[in-house]
Amino acid sequence: MSKRSKKWLLMMAVFMLMVLAACGSNKDSAGESSGDSDEVNLRMMWWGSQERHDRTLEVIDLYMEENPHVNISAEFSGWDGYWEKIATQAAGGNLPDIIQMDYKYLAEYVGRGLLADMNPYVENGSLDLSDVEDLYIDGGKIDGKLYALNIGANAHAIAVDNAILEEAGVEPLEPGYTWEDLQEIGKEISDNTDDNVYGIHPHAGIMGFKHYLRQHNQWLYNEEGTDLGYDDDQLLIDYLQITVDMLESGAAAPPDVFMAAGASIEQSPIVNGDTAILADIHSNQIIAMEAAAGRQIDLMLQPSLEGGELGHYIKPGQFFSIAETSQQQEEAAKFLDFFTNNIEANEILNAERGVPIATSVREHLKEQADESGTKMFEYVELAEEYSREIDPPDAQGSTEIETLFQNEVADPIYYGEISPEDAAANFRTKATDILSKNK
Repeated sequence: MSKRSKKWLLMMAVFMLMVLAACGSNKDSAGESSGDSDEVNLRMMWWGSQERHDRTLEVIDLYMEENPHVNISAEFSGWDGYWEKIATQAAGGNLPDIIQMDYKYLAEYVGRGLLADMNPYVENGSLDLSDVEDLYIDGGKIDGKLYALNIGANAHAIAVDNAILEEAGVEPLEPGYTWEDLQEIGKEISDNTDDNVYGIHPHAGIMGFKHYLRQHNQWLYNEEGTDLGYDDDQLLIDYLQITVDMLESGAAAPPDVFMAAGASIEQSPIVNGDTAILADIHSNQIIAMEAAAGRQIDLMLQPSLEGGELGHYIKPGQFFSIAETSQQQEEAAKFLDFFTNNIEANEILNAERGVPIATSVREHLKEQADESGTKMFEYVELAEEYSREIDPPDAQGSTEIETLFQNEVADPIYYGEISPEDAAANFRTKATDILSKNK
């Protein structure tokens, strides 16, 4: 064989090897690409009732039907035990890709670097928030980064049985009524109705105090979450004195009427007909409340403070967050887009977690809502008019602070075991100790 022939054969062999290598490379690339697009596995975890589980599972099935390359594994439980499970998985570096998050835990999980910033996926269009007003988004932001997507908006409210008000000769409450008006109305109802019916179920709880602080342009925590955010204990004293005055005048039901029900909306005194007003609820609770009562109950804004700031804000009922450890963050963001904007998905969800944040979805569901659902939608729209920006998420340790407030402030006030002055001083001492751990 000539040198020329040998050289030609060598060149052909090299060429074939290059072709085969290229084919192999293309095959590997295509295989990887195909694998990425054909099989994406996500884990998702949430808490709630069986109804929520069933509705959410149906939406997951719908998404997987429309996106056959995605498989979503569901994990769910009741509220009790949920955060223990999440904490265990976080400690093991095994958080689900998508986590149902609560406002009180948001700062803690962000501070520990456990949640992904979703802004990049908003910017690239994977998560479309163009139909969502900032009022519904801002609650999930910390330092401008979107760590949690609001999946159901609520607003603080009071519940009112207007039939009892009419029986007592009292006009329905209108936006703009004051704390003083509430005390007078409660007394008038108690005086003009049956001996077993009281004007108001008092609420000296921390949720009402937060509202009262906002009206004074203050907040419960400082910006760093290392101390209380208000300096003057007179604010807490005055807030507690409102409940003391109502209990002493008979405007409010005594604790033996309302304490037995605990936190159960279905067994609350307004449901049982023992009071005309329940002072502090979330708007989405009207559905369970009317169902349990079997009669009409209405929603109204919290009292105003004459000369004060707006106390209301649109509260994220629940969030979804994406774990920082997730290897499929963009696909998780696409599912959250579907959860937020897809009409069929939201018909299945039926605002069970609160009012949807996308305007078109909200308007569509409102048209189909029953009477209780319509009240919820209309109340959130009313609260928007009397709301301003939400305060930063609660500080780490807020769960302990809330327990402290209930056990050593609210409950002793109900039973007359402590003065507002002593309760305020005791709360500051113990809350400061809890928050100092964040320094």
